[in-house]
Amino acid sequence: MKKNWFYLFALICSVALFTACSDDDEPANLPVNTVNGTYPSTDGTNVLQLTYGDAVMSGKSVTFNSADGQTATITLSGAENALLSGLLSQSVKNPGVVPGEASTTLNVTLVPEGKTGYTFTGTDESNGRTLTYTGAIEAGKLTLDVDVTFADNNLQGTWNLFSSDDPWNTTYPIHAVWENDPQINIGGFLNVDLGWVLNVVVQLPLIGDDANKQSLNDMIAAVLQNVTFRNDGNIIASYSDAANVAAPSWQNSPLGMVQYCVKNDRIYVYLDIDTIIGALTTASTKADGDADLVGTLLTTLLGHINEIAPMLSEGISLGYTIDEATGMLSVYVDQNGLGAVLVDIVGELLSNETLMAALSEMMASNPDFSSFAPMMETVLPQLPAVVAGTTNLELGLNFNPATAAE
Repeated sequence: MKKNWFYLFALICSVALFTACSDDDEPANLPVNTVNGTYPSTDGTNVLQLTYGDAVMSGKSVTFNSADGQTATITLSGAENALLSGLLSQSVKNPGVVPGEASTTLNVTLVPEGKTGYTFTGTDESNGRTLTYTGAIEAGKLTLDVDVTFADNNLQGTWNLFSSDDPWNTTYPIHAVWENDPQINIGGFLNVDLGWVLNVVVQLPLIGDDANKQSLNDMIAAVLQNVTFRNDGNIIASYSDAANVAAPSWQNSPLGMVQYCVKNDRIYVYLDIDTIIGALTTASTKADGDADLVGTLLTTLLGHINEIAPMLSEGISLGYTIDEATGMLSVYVDQNGLGAVLVDIVGELLSNETLMAALSEMMASNPDFSSFAPMMETVLPQLPAVVAGTTNLELGLNFNPATAAE
């Protein structure tokens, strides 16, 4: 009898010990209401660590929502841009995480990570791209790594800025088509479009000191070597600082600064808005000698911020063509996108009497321009009406045929 009591006691102890061990091995999951919420990259409470390929992304927002701790819906989007929202007195969002998608929804399966949170991993295919993701979430912190591969398009690869050894060549790095009605009348007998004028101006050696004057085409070639349209939606530029024109030192622009997608035979470009605005602000503070000009330009741009801001959020629409015979790529703004705003801005600047007077004085006092001064006295008054009569516009760059996609 005593032996039976001993066995019973031993069984009870074994069951209790087994239960205790099971509790340690399989702790209770973290309640989902402690992790559900929105994680913007600017919030110090709900921290977001987001990478796209090898680039850390800022200005984005990820919303996590789970009802049962087994599955969750994760939505990726652009966070509100404080600067643009302040200028417009309404919410303006940065571009989404995936180029071409204002928001991206992922339906994920959760794996409990002890009592601290959940992990998740998977693949999402839609909109002509494949997205793989790995992430983890705990109270106050969401980590997400995203890799995207887009289907092949005819832009993918590296394109070198256009150059030619042909002395009779009439194509240049700068792509300029600007047709107008009315045209510019020069000397009473010649009527030309603005595009004709621009193509002449960009070839003139007007920039730099007397010993080494450069044309605008030369300057572009000294600061931009090539661009690469990657299959992950990033655009990488090989560039050199303007201070190194005599001996370019090529470097690559960072991942995530400029992204793109191709829709309806057009390129949509998405910018890291905060980084770009920061660079423009820095540049404007260095333009001490041109403070009045910079101020006028900024004031005019701000007058069109209602038109420009949506393009920054939704993508800047660019036209492009690839010549079937030569393979040359031309990428440009046109009147279907930013070009329409550009025409209005140029028209306003040309109608600014103070600015035009300063431009005339600058040209008259500059030996490189002084020979053109009499002609410009006739041309400048015509320009507001000529610009307003724009019938076709393509302003951009030309590139030699692409190498294999990287």
